[in-house]
Amino acid sequence: MNSEVVPMALRNADIICLGPAEWGVINSVTSYTMLGMAEANRVLYVEPFGSSLTLRRAARLQRRERERKPVLEQIGDRVWIYRPPAIGLPGTSRLATVSHINGMILARLLRGVQRQLGFRDPILWSPLYNSGSVLRHFPARLRIFESVDFDAALARDERQRRMILSLEAEACRAADIVFAVTDELAEPLRAHNPRTHVSYCAAAPEVFGQALLPETVVPDAIARLPKPVIGYLGGLDPWKMDVGLLRHMARSHPDWSIALVGYVWFGFDAAVFADCPNIHVLGPQDYAAFPSFLKGMDVCIMPFPLNDNTLRGDALKLYEYLAGGRPVVSTSVPAARRLSSVVRIADTPEHFVAAVEAALAEPPEAQAARLEAVRPHSWHARVRQKAAVIRAALDEVRPGPRP
Repeated sequence: MNSEVVPMALRNADIICLGPAEWGVINSVTSYTMLGMAEANRVLYVEPFGSSLTLRRAARLQRRERERKPVLEQIGDRVWIYRPPAIGLPGTSRLATVSHINGMILARLLRGVQRQLGFRDPILWSPLYNSGSVLRHFPARLRIFESVDFDAALARDERQRRMILSLEAEACRAADIVFAVTDELAEPLRAHNPRTHVSYCAAAPEVFGQALLPETVVPDAIARLPKPVIGYLGGLDPWKMDVGLLRHMARSHPDWSIALVGYVWFGFDAAVFADCPNIHVLGPQDYAAFPSFLKGMDVCIMPFPLNDNTLRGDALKLYEYLAGGRPVVSTSVPAARRLSSVVRIADTPEHFVAAVEAALAEPPEAQAARLEAVRPHSWHARVRQKAAVIRAALDEVRPGPRP
């Protein structure tokens, strides 16, 4: 059956989701999924819980100011945002005990918000590796853990890596079902929970497809750059940017404009490109403007170093590039390998430059194959895939009439 007409298998349920970031800071697997679930269910999105010190530090790492907003806010017909008080203990990145205590505190806070909203027998959903405690202590009808990144790859040392893996295993065991965005993430999690399902990232074609429309105007920041424009759309962070590859590309082709559009995260120093005048760091842009920037890119790139993070995680931007019809060149990360029929893959700087040259020479009719390849990977389809898994789990736990 065409994914665009598959009905939602889960309806009239109440879902409480522990968000990985404040609402609107990033567009994540979690936020896209919750917006999709809210088509037929009520959703409470819980912003990060912790100490005031921890939350201020997170805002500083994201290079933004924390805004004063309502504790509980309705932002749509079926979507609420809860901003818990900063009364958690500090030290979650150092001590597993802190995560356990904070989980119990958050579970108690959520019970109060649940009563306030009239949520009945809710589903609890978490993408947080250290959420095993709240998953255990909150009385949910179904508990879901979703692995969207290999968090242990970002550990400072081996001790912290072991702690993260232990907490992740705990979250898996506390959950009734587990989702993972790649097979590479899912496989080790099955040792802790055999009910682990793979559900890849996706794109919003109704958003990124605007890059295909003649009436979409390319912003001046990218329109003024000399052609061709080799583009990157997404956060610039030290885990997912091969600086040497980009510098090699810039020096091999001084006639190319390399445009990097997105957040410049803590730990990434854009000054490394100071001597490459054809690399343009355009910074963060409004989400609504992404398709316009995408339209101005002749080839899109994923210049990812091959590390524990990129070799296990998915790449949201790949689906968005393809939904905008752009040719794509990537290093050999999982998403690129899965879509290798329409993605050029190269792992050395020299081969990467050659792949971009080939992508620039692609005929216009090659765009149709890219759009067809990404068509099954819409958030509409992905949310319905997850909803069907949840529906089956609910029927197994509690057979009877659907909610």
